[in-house]
Amino acid sequence: MKLTMCSYKNEEDYWRIREFLRQVMLLNNRRELSWHVARWDYWIWFANPDIEKITLEENVFIWETEAGQIAAVLNPEQRGHAFPQIHPDFHTPELDDEMIAVAEEHLTTTDKDGRQKLNFWIDSNEKSRQEILTHRGFHKVDSPESQEVQHRRLLDEPIPETPAITGYTIRSLGDGLELLERCYASGLGFHNDDIHIARDNRDHPNWYHHIQSAPLYRRDLDIVAVASDGSIASFCTAWFDDVSRTAYIEPMATVPAHQRHGLGKAVMTEGLHRLKRMGCKVAFVGGYSQAANTLYFSVIGPDHDISEPWEKVF
Repeated sequence: MKLTMCSYKNEEDYWRIREFLRQVMLLNNRRELSWHVARWDYWIWFANPDIEKITLEENVFIWETEAGQIAAVLNPEQRGHAFPQIHPDFHTPELDDEMIAVAEEHLTTTDKDGRQKLNFWIDSNEKSRQEILTHRGFHKVDSPESQEVQHRRLLDEPIPETPAITGYTIRSLGDGLELLERCYASGLGFHNDDIHIARDNRDHPNWYHHIQSAPLYRRDLDIVAVASDGSIASFCTAWFDDVSRTAYIEPMATVPAHQRHGLGKAVMTEGLHRLKRMGCKVAFVGGYSQAANTLYFSVIGPDHDISEPWEKVF
């Protein structure tokens, strides 16, 4: 079937891509062979406008059938990184080759040495894509922490009880000024106790308002571990999509001063219980570092896929 490529145009395309990703998730038997709809939301509502600032109209591409059905989407997440989202009924080597060519033309970045570079992300078992990428001059990035381990847990299986940890309360994010505590904890948790970033996060909380504006955000799935002094020690946010009945956990971190108490495991386990009560079938979380993946395997279990980057230097 002949497909036509066009650039992202407007907000209507945002909503069309959301529905496309939901359909593809179900067609792929609830595996992350394309992005979860929550990852798309998180990028559109927060990561891109607040961090990357990539122009959607120049960097997101859609392939459509003659009837206007979306067959594939190509998008970045950060500059120089390309992610293909493909409806399984339209997945062909020819389409893969065309999407890689479009990524080469539009989605490269310039490194510190002035070279053009591109990372094209694929599932580790996609042998045909590996052959195409190799033919086009790409090589797999071998660093383990460059890969994303895509953990998944089937929620029809028993979930351990949320552990009670002395000195901490596990609950939903509160109202009012607790939002500022959550912003502060994010700065500490993701930036190795950097007090300056933490204060800036707290003093300029609009970035978290953007997260809370995303369509799938729910306060009852924004889980925090609160210390006895009222500070937020650990957190994880789960995003439940009731169409595919799957969930995506992002972000998740523990403040360094409160690590090694089991708080990360506690907030994630609480999130899984809440998701299961809502009718969620599968929960996902992605990890890059050894520490993160050790935690996720302990909570989520052994099932996972691996998404790996293939790099080309021009």
